[in-house]
Amino acid sequence: MAAKEVKFCEELESESESKMFGPLNFDEVGTHSPQVTYSEVVCLLCDNIFNIPLSFEIFVRHLFEVHNLLIEDVQTMDNLPEYIRYWRDKFKQTPIEEIVPAIRIDSSHRLFFMLSTLLEDDKKLRHRLKLEHVLKVQEFERTDTSYTRMCLFCKLDFEGKRVDFIAHLENHHNMQLGNPQNLVYIEELVEKIAETVDKLICMFCNRLFPERMVLKEHMRKKLHKRINRRNSDYDKFFIVNYLESDKKAKNVNREKDEVYTSEDSLNDDEEYYDWNEKEDVIICLFCDKRETDINILCLHMEADHGFDFAECMKEFDFYQKVKFVNYVRRQMHRKRCLYCDVAFTAVRSLQNHLIEEEHCKIPDIKVFDQPEFYFPTYENDAFLYLIDDVED
Repeated sequence: MAAKEVKFCEELESESESKMFGPLNFDEVGTHSPQVTYSEVVCLLCDNIFNIPLSFEIFVRHLFEVHNLLIEDVQTMDNLPEYIRYWRDKFKQTPIEEIVPAIRIDSSHRLFFMLSTLLEDDKKLRHRLKLEHVLKVQEFERTDTSYTRMCLFCKLDFEGKRVDFIAHLENHHNMQLGNPQNLVYIEELVEKIAETVDKLICMFCNRLFPERMVLKEHMRKKLHKRINRRNSDYDKFFIVNYLESDKKAKNVNREKDEVYTSEDSLNDDEEYYDWNEKEDVIICLFCDKRETDINILCLHMEADHGFDFAECMKEFDFYQKVKFVNYVRRQMHRKRCLYCDVAFTAVRSLQNHLIEEEHCKIPDIKVFDQPEFYFPTYENDAFLYLIDDVED
């Protein structure tokens, strides 16, 4: 190890008790979840060795200050050592400069490399590690017999498998949480439901009630002793939501996860609609038009705005497409033309200008091919998730 790096690591170790690098996260898995032990790992870009649990902050600062490397959401990474080993092997074959985009994040002229899900390999790797971790948790929950808890509705002091506790809730209290074989993080799910009910809030419709007996009667009569699958707060508890790499699983038939009773058919339209998953809504780049199919939305942009997204983007790589979308989003938010940058006081005036001047077109690539446009203008912009699904 070079003398400079030895000195750097020694300084970090002396500072580690008083300084932190990056936010900390509480353990999301219950106290009875399977323990993961990490061996020492070698840095992605040099031969320094780190014990991740003991020197996580030192490792992250090492990447940042020695190698100019940042890792997106590194604090919540599933199986970080495996992630590190993957990229270390990758960088042995191909230089990092040829794989990872470099960005400038401060006023200095230093360039930093960002490992994030914008890289297809990174996205697939994180998904695989997440799925492997969740399946390990699920397997542990299926076989572990040490789970103990007081029942939510009776005086039973349960001890045994989590799936048997779920079966008790269903058989004795008609609580429908879905097929236990399709659930994960069951302990956390039970505690979440218990906390909700203790606050006198219905677990299905989130209505607040004045007292517990009124809440129990409401949940019984309305068949609300079940999870509202449109409530994204419960997404993490269903294994189906980990099968695809996107934030939510798309077009998955969840009927097998639910227990459908004949009384459900008597519920009104609103109750019935609650059983169906809400699809992601994609918003047009130039107006408020919304669709759930990005190719239908692209047809709209071509017909109404004269912008053929597939044709215009065919010479761009993935990152340039992302930066262009983020650039257009920002320009529209600022009420400025994406082509000539003229500012307007009203959205209507801007849209008239785009039509009259035929300015729904790509400006000089230098305008938007900038590091700042790697980052989304709007949080959860579905257009970015589906940008690769656009068909010619």
